[in-house]
Amino acid sequence: MAMNKIYNPNKIGEIRPNQLITTFGPGAIHDAVKDSVTVLDITFWGEAGKIINDGRLASYFGVTHFRSPKTSDGDDLPVISFPYYHVCSNTKCNRLFDIRNPKFDLTTYLRQGATCPDCGFKAYPARFVMACKEGHLDDFPWDWWVHKGANNCHGDLKLYSTGLSSTLSEMVVECLKCGKKRSMAGSLDKDEFNQNGFKCTGHHPQRPKSKNELCASTEIYPAQRGASNIYFPVIRSAISIPPWTNPLYTLLDEHYPKMKEMEELGYSDVFDRVYEKFFKEKYSRLEFDNAIRVREEKIREFIEIKEMEYKAFVNHADLDYKKDYRFFKALEDIVPAYLRKYFNRIIRIERLREVMVLQGFMRIDPPEPEVDKLSKIVKLSKPKDNWLPGVEINGEGIFIEFNNKTIEKWMEIDGVKKTSEQYKLLFKEYCDKKGWQNSKERDAKYVLLHTFAHLLIKEMSLQSGYSSTAIKERIYSSPTMHGILLYTGSSDKDGSLGGLVELGSEDNFKKLLKAILENSLMCTTDPECTSHDIDVDTLNGSACHSCAMVSETACENGNRLLDRSYVAPLDGKEKNSFFRELIGELCEIVV
Repeated sequence: MAMNKIYNPNKIGEIRPNQLITTFGPGAIHDAVKDSVTVLDITFWGEAGKIINDGRLASYFGVTHFRSPKTSDGDDLPVISFPYYHVCSNTKCNRLFDIRNPKFDLTTYLRQGATCPDCGFKAYPARFVMACKEGHLDDFPWDWWVHKGANNCHGDLKLYSTGLSSTLSEMVVECLKCGKKRSMAGSLDKDEFNQNGFKCTGHHPQRPKSKNELCASTEIYPAQRGASNIYFPVIRSAISIPPWTNPLYTLLDEHYPKMKEMEELGYSDVFDRVYEKFFKEKYSRLEFDNAIRVREEKIREFIEIKEMEYKAFVNHADLDYKKDYRFFKALEDIVPAYLRKYFNRIIRIERLREVMVLQGFMRIDPPEPEVDKLSKIVKLSKPKDNWLPGVEINGEGIFIEFNNKTIEKWMEIDGVKKTSEQYKLLFKEYCDKKGWQNSKERDAKYVLLHTFAHLLIKEMSLQSGYSSTAIKERIYSSPTMHGILLYTGSSDKDGSLGGLVELGSEDNFKKLLKAILENSLMCTTDPECTSHDIDVDTLNGSACHSCAMVSETACENGNRLLDRSYVAPLDGKEKNSFFRELIGELCEIVV
């Protein structure tokens, strides 16, 4: 029996909870049914949805908990129309106007969307906006553009096409007061603005009650409102692992925010009271005190969270990690003798939970996943009860730990050692140029792990039934870590269907590995791809969209730091291949 949905006249579109974290968070532009809008900052949200607890991420962000976006037929997410400028759809009018004009009528807007204040026809949002690397976003300066600079005219404007196409050269802005006209040709060239004195307005559309900021950026970037570089979410995620998934820690997470609130009010015995009322029946005081101590240990670097996950994966058989199968369950098979030189463990993660948290966003340049201090990030404003938006993803995955002794021996090869130093130097320069602090080193080991993960994603999508956009990677690379996690999931309570885990069995993994190594030997863009040296801008070696790159939703590093020559013996780079001998044994190909 179908349920009748409540009609809500204020509703202008829909966004799934996952989309709010990954694509259409506060500050992003979303094309809704009736208009183009921006979701407001979380301090405007009011009541949020389900509380999500993860002690490690909460410690890292300095919050008490996370909340998923509310999902109902009510007023879940407040938005504001953006861009503010709209264009009348009546070709006899073509009025270009700011929707915030005095004639704006909310009732009409909610019923049929934006309408022209002159003729009443429907209007559509303007195509162009202005952004800067400090995270500001504002309307295209139509008045400044048509008058070629600052002026005192401020007349009404119209935007129309002089031809049959929608190319910029055939679009014209006209001032109805002074009669000046100007083509839109060159309107997406930043030099047209930066060299002619136009400055960023310091505007944040997601904070409508805040004054414009004084912007320190020396460059402004014109763009179409749907451009991909207008909004990059800054997301941090964690895989839920023991002991954090154990019932004791789950119960503690429920009461911890209130405990800290009471402690700040001066209640000295709050921990004793809480223990007596909620914990004493099931847990000893020592267990409770240890849980408090672990919960209050401040996590300062994101790499610490990955180190905890890595430890849980490789020690999954220990008793301490077997106490709770609700969010974490792993199964390990013995690695075949012919693969032990390359892999220590191949672990099937039959059940996992990922908590994804939205910290803020960046514009123009994407964030780096393990840089703790991003200089250009616009952080979300924290509400009084100190939370950030997040979602839970339930799913499955495969964890592969490489043989570090073989990696260390491989990194002593002259060609690998040379290119490893190049990657380290170029990545450091890349981070320094963007003002990122506390960036982690990226050497040949990271590039090997990252490239192999991408090749796995491509082949897994063919054999598991999942699309390549649904499989994500997690790279564990440091002096003490040398592994990758490939996983998929869903935000519903059941998660995924098990197709990925099955690829981790001995027979299936052999077929998977054989296909990866064979396919990595060639690229459809060869010889150009194979002969490609490390690129200063992309930080990639022999890698392109035809062979090693995947969807950016699947990659944790923006398709940077990839090199197929580390996996397969490519022409002229044969000695750099980590799997050179295995290709001969498994694929029966002599290189």
